[in-house]
Amino acid sequence: MVLLITNKQDITVDFIVRELKAQKCPYYRLNTEDIPTIVHVQFDVDNGNYILYDTIKQESLSLSDISSVYFRRPEIATLENIPKLDSYERNYLRLELATLLEGIYKSLRNVYWINDVYKIREAENKLYQLQIAQEIGFKIPRTVIANEHKLLKQTMEAFQGDCIIKPIRSGNMGYADGRKVIFTSMVDPENFTPERITAFPVYLQENIHKTCDIRCIVVGSRVFAASIDSQRSEDGKVDWRKAHEYLPHYKIDLPDEIQRKAIALTQRLELTYSAIDLVLSTNREYIFLECNPNGQWAWIENRLGYPISKRIVSLLREVSE
Repeated sequence: MVLLITNKQDITVDFIVRELKAQKCPYYRLNTEDIPTIVHVQFDVDNGNYILYDTIKQESLSLSDISSVYFRRPEIATLENIPKLDSYERNYLRLELATLLEGIYKSLRNVYWINDVYKIREAENKLYQLQIAQEIGFKIPRTVIANEHKLLKQTMEAFQGDCIIKPIRSGNMGYADGRKVIFTSMVDPENFTPERITAFPVYLQENIHKTCDIRCIVVGSRVFAASIDSQRSEDGKVDWRKAHEYLPHYKIDLPDEIQRKAIALTQRLELTYSAIDLVLSTNREYIFLECNPNGQWAWIENRLGYPISKRIVSLLREVSE
């Protein structure tokens, strides 16, 4: 039995579900925001019985029957079904649900995961990623993280002002009316005042002049690489995600050395899956930017026909049979 841990809106897991069905592999998709409304918890700790009961399907799932887990994007229920909660009570109860989910993850600690949730959290640290990538032999951009104005000013002068600023962890920001994203951007010197810089650390990198961006999907020992023609769009030259037009994607074969480094990085981070962002510079060097330990891949499969979902399901099934 394969357990898929995600949320209702996660399209990526739809690809995995389709492949699991095609391979006639039993699975259960746990949309975690369905706890406690649709999915009821029946945990008898004394007797070691840990059951999730799906009230729609009228089916019970014992955690002891799970052989592998595909971890994606869990969400916590908003608890709008419970009337007259003030914001403090709601936050408290949602934290209780988050802790319950952590208990479920721990209960499944001895089964096979893509990827282990705690390894994902550790690997998400971009400073840590850069250190490991450099140790493995990847070329990385010159990088400074600081809230010391003099150091950052010297760094900008060394880069001749040609540098970018980016989030240290993730650019996703949650608001009451939805999510917003902070993209990688060119530095605006007018914003680099001593007062603003000393208030909070800045993640500064040299701007790599590139011919294209590369999304490198690693699944076990397989590498699926896509070239993204980011330089055709003025909006997408620095961060291709900002482009307002369609950017052509191409299948590419990375050099064996780069593939080995991508696999080695994934293994050093104790991951089975990773989405690595590289760029090919104008002087034809492959430069490591960052690793997304739980990054998106479905759009790559959809556009280029790579069998990524098949490979993921094959790994999930290996421990099930």
